[in-house]
Amino acid sequence: MGLLDLAFAPVRAVLGVAEREGEKALPVRDIEQIQTKVLETAEAIRLATETIEQHVEVVETLATSVPPLTTAVEQLTLQLVELTKLLAPVAAAERDVARVEGFFSRRHRHEPADPPPSD
Repeated sequence: MGLLDLAFAPVRAVLGVAEREGEKALPVRDIEQIQTKVLETAEAIRLATETIEQHVEVVETLATSVPPLTTAVEQLTLQLVELTKLLAPVAAAERDVARVEGFFSRRHRHEPADPPPSD
């Protein structure tokens, strides 16, 4: 035995005893089960994080599409106002035609009905 072996022998003995007592207090099988659960939990957290990141991307896409959609709706509203102004004379003409038709249809109602055909 060397000089260093004599110095470290008590340290090795203490560490060996501590290791054996640690194995008694927490068996290797329990440590493996804990490690497995920690790894499963870490994987679940990773998957949840990926899902959240995907949802964030979708929300960002929706948020960036709202201003162009708002602009398009505003333009459509302006076009509909112009179309309504443009079609106002056509609607007035249709009302006038309906009145004239009503005038003629009233005359037909007051005419005597045709006599029934004689047999």
